[in-house]
Amino acid sequence: MEYLKNEIVRIVYIIGIIVAIFSFPYLKSKNKANIFLSLHFLTMGIFALYYLSALKNKNEFLISFFYGIILPISLLTRPFAYWYVKFMLLKKIRFNKWDLLIVLPGLLCFIDIIPQLFSSNEHKHQIAKLILEDINNIFIYTPTYFFNFKFYFVLRPFLNLTLSVAQLYLLYRHLKSHSFQKIIFTSTIKWLWIFSILSVLLTITLTTLTILFSNNYKLSENIGLFFNDLMDYAIFVYFILNISIFFFPRVLYGISDEGEELFIEEKLTEVKTEKSNKPNFKLDDAKLAEINSIIENYFLHDKPYLNDNFTIIELSESLNIPIHHLSYYFNYHLSKKFSDYKNEWRINYAIQLLKDGILKKYTIDQLYHEAGFSTKSNFYRVFRLHTGKTPIEFLEDLKH
Repeated sequence: MEYLKNEIVRIVYIIGIIVAIFSFPYLKSKNKANIFLSLHFLTMGIFALYYLSALKNKNEFLISFFYGIILPISLLTRPFAYWYVKFMLLKKIRFNKWDLLIVLPGLLCFIDIIPQLFSSNEHKHQIAKLILEDINNIFIYTPTYFFNFKFYFVLRPFLNLTLSVAQLYLLYRHLKSHSFQKIIFTSTIKWLWIFSILSVLLTITLTTLTILFSNNYKLSENIGLFFNDLMDYAIFVYFILNISIFFFPRVLYGISDEGEELFIEEKLTEVKTEKSNKPNFKLDDAKLAEINSIIENYFLHDKPYLNDNFTIIELSESLNIPIHHLSYYFNYHLSKKFSDYKNEWRINYAIQLLKDGILKKYTIDQLYHEAGFSTKSNFYRVFRLHTGKTPIEFLEDLKH
């Protein structure tokens, strides 16, 4: 019965790896942040398969095949999950120095085990036999350049726990300052919470096993079976998550700028009265002129509109102007939405780039990104709305 259970679990892990590989183009097409979700599931599947083959099925071939790469893979799994959540919230892939720091242990480990990777098959099978005789031989017979395998084995839980806490904090902090997203993107936000919490629980399980193993604790049979079963269930849940996203595809699209803007505009226009369609307060001409000067100066010099995530809430926070004052200024003084005002600046910037010859060096894709638009279709729509032409038609007119 135990053998049958292990075989079923092994097949499940293999299916998870196959799904992660073949779903990569599909996930990427919905949202580029999904690249890291696919990589996370792939590396988790490989790690799970190795765990099963090494500790349960005693499969010498799989141990010798995966042993050289499993540790650097396990050090990259959590960074992939962290980046997935981070870039889903940012709505773009943007690395910083801290992102490079968290992937450094995995890269260092990969370099360190190159001697093992390029060792002969005979040598790999020899180490696999030693591991099957005593699991602690992992720390003794592995050739490396810099550090003993135990260094990375101990480093992994520290890195994983740190990233797990950072992932939850990142999600909490973002939603605290963008609370409206919980209303607009309910399914996506719920998915990110479920994914993050399960990631933390799995990390805690793996960390507990790592600490016990690295300190050579002698577990009772019942406790050992409990941890083994817990590990099986945790990774099986990850497999279910791997499959479930295809039944709830909405979560793959992430957080839409257009959805945010629509929600914000609706909330901000609540300053109107129901009957007269006018605000229930009034700003005098001097105040409007002051707001106009501040905003124009800010847009002219800081160019915040080039950030495709830029919202009226961020404008309010940056300029320390109350949101209801900004709403009055745009909706009743200028008689236009903030999104339209922002797009006017973007199109004027795009026109200047066209005049400067940006398409001589770059493609149209570079143009719309440079001008602050998140999609080509939206850029074309807004450009035609303001100029009556497509960017290419506009450029042709400039040449004549």
